[in-house]
Amino acid sequence: MKNIKITTLTLIFGLTLSIFAATLSYADDTKTVQGKVICLIPDYAKGTVNPVIATHPCDGLPPHQHVLVTETKVYSLQGLQDGLMKIERNPNRTDVKITGKVEGSEQTGWILFVN
Repeated sequence: MKNIKITTLTLIFGLTLSIFAATLSYADDTKTVQGKVICLIPDYAKGTVNPVIATHPCDGLPPHQHVLVTETKVYSLQGLQDGLMKIERNPNRTDVKITGKVEGSEQTGWILFVN
């Protein structure tokens, strides 16, 4: 009987700890970053990319990657199609504020997951 009580208490404690850890992992860790949005337009003939600050929406251009450049960091923009399409359709490319989850480091580079 004593072993059943200890086992039950251990299971309850483990479940409580698991719920607490899951709650922490879903904490709001979004950040707003401000900078210039750069389009990396591919040049297939040369095998390179051309960094461009577009003066109009870039959703009509060939599929390409975007980066956000601040005074101190460069963020690769990743995320769901809807969030990235908002960036492509926005003609403003300077002093843009983008909110998302930041991951990475100085060694590996920075990624901003767009909401």
